[in-house]
Amino acid sequence: MIGSSLSLPLWAAPEKKFWDVIVIGSGVAGLSAACSALQAGSQRVLILEKGPIVGGHSILSTGYVAGVDRKRQEKLGITDSPELMLQNMLDIGGHINDYELAKIVCYQSEKTIYWLEKLGIKWDERIFQTVAGLHPRSHITSPVRAGYDYVMTLLRYALKNGAILKLNSKVVDLISEKGTVKGALVEERSGIVRRYLGKAVVLATGGFTANVELRSKYDPRLGREFPTTANPFDSIFDGATGDGLLMALKLGAATKDAEYVQLIPFWGGRLLDYVGGDIYVNTVGMRFVNEGGSWKEVSEAILRQPEKEIWAITDSQSQKGASLGVKLMNGVIKKANTVEEMATQMKVPKKILKETLETYNQNAERGIDPFFGKTQFTQTIDQPPYYFGKERLGVHFCCGGIKFNSKAEVINSSGDIIPGLLVCGEASGGPHGHDRMGGVALMSAFVFGRIAGKQALLRSHLPCL
Repeated sequence: MIGSSLSLPLWAAPEKKFWDVIVIGSGVAGLSAACSALQAGSQRVLILEKGPIVGGHSILSTGYVAGVDRKRQEKLGITDSPELMLQNMLDIGGHINDYELAKIVCYQSEKTIYWLEKLGIKWDERIFQTVAGLHPRSHITSPVRAGYDYVMTLLRYALKNGAILKLNSKVVDLISEKGTVKGALVEERSGIVRRYLGKAVVLATGGFTANVELRSKYDPRLGREFPTTANPFDSIFDGATGDGLLMALKLGAATKDAEYVQLIPFWGGRLLDYVGGDIYVNTVGMRFVNEGGSWKEVSEAILRQPEKEIWAITDSQSQKGASLGVKLMNGVIKKANTVEEMATQMKVPKKILKETLETYNQNAERGIDPFFGKTQFTQTIDQPPYYFGKERLGVHFCCGGIKFNSKAEVINSSGDIIPGLLVCGEASGGPHGHDRMGGVALMSAFVFGRIAGKQALLRSHLPCL
């Protein structure tokens, strides 16, 4: 925090440009905020991204977006409602969610699906039950590049309508005067630090999954042995270091549910992000969990396995994501023409694996799972070639973060708002509770990004220059 005089250190080069809205982060939350502010009439929107490319974790996402969409769902014989979505979200979140925030996500999900459509998103007409989604309501543009589609569609709209994007621009601090946020200090690639002033600042900086020290503070189990799903091989830039949270804490912000950090199996044998086309078996070839359960249920079941690793199995019928080619090339995924061949490569008893698949397929045809309670089956798994690979857990998502209200305003430890500061996306905490429902991370980012952008434009703490 900069002092009440707004004095700058000697190494900070001033810049006079004044902005209506300063958005920190270029994932879908931040870009939604920028688009919303522009639609509300803003003429000066600045998007700051510390990385060399846009998109954050959003652009890497498999991209399922949970939302009520009765127009499409009814054509497929699916009954849904905001009330049911909210109940599902609360059940996954352990009913410790901020009820009002969760309700906003669910009740605004349908109009948000159509808002994205108007911006240029072209939804697949199929509706999926994503993993940990509990109900078929998840949308996608493409199984190959959905996250990219969302980021680039929002970015095109924002830039076309006058927003300015600055890459390699790391916000190192927020400018605050008498408790009101009035801008940001930004370190550019050259090392020069500039001052940007605005009526409001939107924190859309993502979570803190890549900050081992910070995540271990909130959940001591999550040491360095767990990679992040965005950077599983420690080979690429991962900007989820909790910058927004750390800056907000310096201003007295409160947190909500920051101790709940989600683990999922992602960069191993799992090829699907919807329920009903794959199964998980342990190292002796037996199922051990409902593959359609919450991520918390699945991850804790994996952690109970002796080696904390499993096998994910699918076949030729399933709709696979973009990672298939890469995983085949690097040997993470293997193929087999028979169950016996697959068992040999997995080094599990052939008889057990064959019985596991036969039993599963019989139950899938009947639509029941007497052992683990799975309810969603899109297919049997009996059409070779089989695709399979080992899976381990990675740190995926921060279910909590900066506390905020229904207007996306940041709340301090006394329960008051911090004027001029808003938050959206994974940097925030409240809607999800102790676990995130499948597909709702992106929906929450879209919904509160829109709210933050509109609300940011309503803030007016500095006179226009």
